[in-house]
Amino acid sequence: MNPDMLGEGCFAVSSDYLISLSEQAFERGMMVADLLEGSGLEASVLLQQNVSIGHESFLTAMRNFCEYDGNFWTALEGGRRMTMSKHGYVGYAAQHSRNLLEAADKLYRYVSTRIELFELQGGENPDAAELILVPRIEDGPVVSYVCLNFLVCLETLCRQILGRSASNIPSTITLRGKPPATPMPPLPAGSRIVFNAPVYSLCWPLSIIDAEIPARDEDLGRLAEARCESDLRRASEVQSLAARVSQQLLRLDGSMPPLDEIAALMNMSVATLKRRLKAEGVSYQQLKDEQRMRLAQQLLEQGKLTVDQIADRLGYSDASNFSKAFKNWTGVAPRQFRQQGAVLRKDS
Repeated sequence: MNPDMLGEGCFAVSSDYLISLSEQAFERGMMVADLLEGSGLEASVLLQQNVSIGHESFLTAMRNFCEYDGNFWTALEGGRRMTMSKHGYVGYAAQHSRNLLEAADKLYRYVSTRIELFELQGGENPDAAELILVPRIEDGPVVSYVCLNFLVCLETLCRQILGRSASNIPSTITLRGKPPATPMPPLPAGSRIVFNAPVYSLCWPLSIIDAEIPARDEDLGRLAEARCESDLRRASEVQSLAARVSQQLLRLDGSMPPLDEIAALMNMSVATLKRRLKAEGVSYQQLKDEQRMRLAQQLLEQGKLTVDQIADRLGYSDASNFSKAFKNWTGVAPRQFRQQGAVLRKDS
């Protein structure tokens, strides 16, 4: 864990996002003490720009706000408030790219310097420009709210980057989980938000990829990217080992290598890796199980693979062992989990 990180949680979040949330809370009459209750953060954190706070503290504040506000769609407003400057050097690096594809590549690479809760990935949809948001923590209502907030933030960023040329282009945001009971507010340019999807994503028409970015400043873009690289190196030096191992497993997309292979990837001996993970209160097996659980849930909800195929992909010797492990994680068998998801999608 970053020794300079405030609050609780191993994944860092820029305090700029908490400050933006506090502005929303203030406008609704919510006291700072109520927003930060149970987060382990002092009110003074709201006077400190771009310091790191732990993800658990950030999610606690977000949960407090959601309970106070009671409106899921406030996430739209929160995302739109995140103007270019609030993304730090990452926003400027994206803004001064040659086109949206290059801007997306910079977001994939540098987003962790602002928020480590997610990983951004390019989608495989041949008919759309798709960006997928992969949470690094267990899903739930607050995570869904944060994902919508962040996807709208990215959607707004894209429109800001492209200027007037994007004003009439519709986007599609997909979310996992069931839609709220309250009706969806109007969206710009005929855009859509789709629920009960297998992934959190932002999609644009494919034609937008090559659109040139107006008012691009090449020198400013290079300077911002250099600062992003510096932030990325500094973050990797102070990030917790558990978080770095989790990121490696996330990138391997289901492959669960033995401990010696992960140790080699981390440039350390097996004994050192085990000792340092133990000092952080986790084991490699726990990190593997957490990643397996997240990926298993995603694959079951997507419905493209059988339970046997999912078990094989996650490295289990047979479906029975996978089913036992999955039931220990979630309390239900894989087939029951898939059936419940199908019922939710049918009822929505």
